[in-house]
Amino acid sequence: MPSQFYNIDAIPVDILSCIYRLWYGDQYVIVKGKNLAGSVFLIQKGLAYFLAGGGKVGNDSAAGVSGEGHKEGQGKNTFYFQFYSFVKSNPSLEWKVEVILESDNGYQLLKREQQELEAAIWDKRCRNSNVEAYIPKFRPKTALYGDWIKPAHILCFKKYLKQPLQSSSNSR
Repeated sequence: MPSQFYNIDAIPVDILSCIYRLWYGDQYVIVKGKNLAGSVFLIQKGLAYFLAGGGKVGNDSAAGVSGEGHKEGQGKNTFYFQFYSFVKSNPSLEWKVEVILESDNGYQLLKREQQELEAAIWDKRCRNSNVEAYIPKFRPKTALYGDWIKPAHILCFKKYLKQPLQSSSNSR
């Protein structure tokens, strides 16, 4: 099978706190990242685990066995399974990154991610499994979500979701 990996060096390292579309061929995922290069690297790493797990997630590498891995939905982050499956089924397509928004304001990032997910809800090219913007885990040590989003921004975003015009309750 041809390599599924893309040149991480081609990703700009100076873009911080952003929303972007990661394209593979004509399919994409909408992603929020603390920094673009690190975020793309983590998706690449997730893809590697997916492929090593036989199209699922994980394997028993300690035993030297590539097993079946975890079934879809058992992992902590299942947002990209559809995307990873597409990549696996369509080797050798072109990767592209499209930055949508750069901002150091976590609320603006969450809000824009939500808007992009809602706009793409019926777009068959969008391979996100999530219909609501991802809120990273709270880190008591830094008192931030994911070490970069302020609690006040999370509260504002949750208030935004409750507005009547939001359609975040739709399912894919």
